[in-house]
Amino acid sequence: MPHSRTTRVSVTAISKPFVTDKTLHYIPDLFRRWVKAKGTVQRAWFRRWKGLFSERDLANALNQPHYGFGEWRTAIHFRRKGWSVLMSKYTHPARIEKRWCARQVLGADGFRFLMRRRKLGSKRLRRSPKPDLLVFKPGTRRFFFVEVKRAGDRLSRAQALFFPMIRRKLRRKVLVVKLKPRKRKSSSIRRVPRR
Repeated sequence: MPHSRTTRVSVTAISKPFVTDKTLHYIPDLFRRWVKAKGTVQRAWFRRWKGLFSERDLANALNQPHYGFGEWRTAIHFRRKGWSVLMSKYTHPARIEKRWCARQVLGADGFRFLMRRRKLGSKRLRRSPKPDLLVFKPGTRRFFFVEVKRAGDRLSRAQALFFPMIRRKLRRKVLVVKLKPRKRKSSSIRRVPRR
């Protein structure tokens, strides 16, 4: 696919002490096709990246075409780099395989830590806001988390409070990937009118 040659990634530190920020560029037309082309992009990625996306991930992407593009695009980016990726809702009770895999990667204590209810900036208990993706190397203890944000989005207050807790407790980073449309290069050559 043409988008594989145009990905540029730059890494910079942001003000939050335990969170790293990464920018991932995408072709704007690809997002338009994701939303408008009735699932052709989603189905093509699902077939091409076997094992990365589950049937349920595909169903969610098809039923909610304005959501999921960033997570899928980012998951593919890390798979190309040789990492395994658990997509969103990897701790959900109905997603038995993902939940089992997450428990193996995080360990029992790490999994319980993510599942615990907390007061994060409010008086009532709520579920901890888990990052979108769990990225790992199978058979090792190497893993980190990824939260995907589109241009202009930012972490919620609960995420800003909880993600540093992940770093302290699990000693793993939370990477915030900001998706931005790739700007087209403007041509410096002007068209000369015919005479």
